[in-house]
Amino acid sequence: MFTADPDYVPFCGMPPVPAELMARWTLDPFLLAGLVATWAFGFWRLAKGPRRTSYFAGLGVTAIMFVSPLCALSMALFSARVGQHLVLTLIAAPLLARAFNGRRVSPMAAAIVFSAFFWFWHLPTPYQATLESDWTYWAMHLSLLGAAVAYWAAIITQMQSRPLQSFLSAIVVGTQMSVLSALLVFSGEPWHLWHEATTPPYGLTALTDQALAGGMMWVFGAAVFVAAIGLLIVRVLVQAEDGEARPAPGRAG
Repeated sequence: MFTADPDYVPFCGMPPVPAELMARWTLDPFLLAGLVATWAFGFWRLAKGPRRTSYFAGLGVTAIMFVSPLCALSMALFSARVGQHLVLTLIAAPLLARAFNGRRVSPMAAAIVFSAFFWFWHLPTPYQATLESDWTYWAMHLSLLGAAVAYWAAIITQMQSRPLQSFLSAIVVGTQMSVLSALLVFSGEPWHLWHEATTPPYGLTALTDQALAGGMMWVFGAAVFVAAIGLLIVRVLVQAEDGEARPAPGRAG
């Protein structure tokens, strides 16, 4: 493995081989305590209803990403790490965002911040750092999830009042994700040396695994943002029609 400290064991453990994967649940006491505390916060803060249901659904998806064997698999396959990030930012994050009344953050500003984090943590040097430090590992996941929740909260709370800006922000996020996906798919060299040693037991090379990660990001990300853009286009058109149908001041009746 390519680490600065050969004695360091990553949070999710060393990369598993396929035969041991299903036994690799992550039952770290600090992780479980954090999940229980987050669950208790939602139970205390949110009244029964759709918002609480959405919060617990998002928290449940998040828990699966870190407790299940996917956590260990993400140490072996870059495609598993990317899949983990896609589920966190495109499924768990909007569910969590629906649970709270977001502040009036600009959708475009939130889109730019989220995009910056998404690129940063998939570049070679920052990614390698997450494999060498628990602090950096959690900085990656918490910043990605937090930025994604802020972005989706901005979209959800301002879809009615700022449909055009929400629409443009979805284009920005979808486009940057597609560009990163293309770079991963068509690169002639693997970005992450760590996975040159971890992918062969799964019948993959690091370059094939990287292309798979890019393909997942392209297809899944595109599907989510095509749906979001389509919904926002409908909102913009409906708002435009309402504006045309509303009589001008002084001319009613």
